[in-house]
Amino acid sequence: MSQSQFADELRSLVDDLAASGRPDLWGSLCDLGLPRVGIDEVKGGSGGSLDDLLVVVESLAGHGIGVPVVEASTADWVLGHGRELDGDLTTVLLLDRAPDTASGTLTAELTAVPWARDAARLVLCAPGCTPLLVDLRHTSVAVRDVDNIAGEPRDTVILTDTPVGALDAAPSYDEVRERLALLWSAAVLGAARGAYKLTKTYVSEREQFGAPLLKIPAVSGNLARMRVQLVQAEAASALAREAAPLSGAAEIVRITTAAAATEIAQIAHQLHGAMGITEEYPLHRLTRRLWSWRDAIASERRWAESLGRRAAGSGETGVWTRITATGR
Repeated sequence: MSQSQFADELRSLVDDLAASGRPDLWGSLCDLGLPRVGIDEVKGGSGGSLDDLLVVVESLAGHGIGVPVVEASTADWVLGHGRELDGDLTTVLLLDRAPDTASGTLTAELTAVPWARDAARLVLCAPGCTPLLVDLRHTSVAVRDVDNIAGEPRDTVILTDTPVGALDAAPSYDEVRERLALLWSAAVLGAARGAYKLTKTYVSEREQFGAPLLKIPAVSGNLARMRVQLVQAEAASALAREAAPLSGAAEIVRITTAAAATEIAQIAHQLHGAMGITEEYPLHRLTRRLWSWRDAIASERRWAESLGRRAAGSGETGVWTRITATGR
């Protein structure tokens, strides 16, 4: 089976699951092994490549579905380098600096920890530090429920002399950060595509003065702006998938998809008018996730600063050579 055929089958499978209205969609995804696509089967994964996982993430996001697929798949990928995976949910968090764990324990208040209330373990990754594993069910751990604008768990985790273990065989902080960047970019791209399709359908079917809204020049012009942003995001995503690891392409795709998320969400609500803010209409499930996911891991500005440091360090030619090199 060709890669494109497999991708089509994954999209079709996700579309069917999304349309089924199953109350425990995450359980169904796990039963099918979709969150562990891109992890070698000998390590407890489902096989396939990172590109296949990106298809799963993008397809789920296109339906406005919020499940911990990005965090769980990344955490399991990290764990799978040194231990056998089990059925428990593990989440992941990036830190700005390495924590003090000289005593083998950690005392800290961690904010915006995704899905902590539902997870059994937490993988902590920091620059210059071996990834750490925290048992979130330990008696020294307290979790305060906090939701992001999309209604997804971004909890506060309070650790008090909590035992931590080093994941010595795990990928580096930069590798984890890049994988998360690619996955979140796929999520933003999927939600952006969903918002565009929904808006295009709305302005094509909704009539004013006997003609579809799409016939109004201002409406068609704004729809075209949405399409331009979407095409730019798709191009950046394709580049990132082909670029060499740690080449700077991750920064570029995060910057591009964040910009697309902002403009597409804004125009979608403008073209929908009051309809776009009603609870019953599905637009908000896409735009609230666009607003949340565009800043996942780091803001657009921080990604731009990171790319700027790369450019300053190697010069324009060096950056261009790296981000246009293909192959993984």
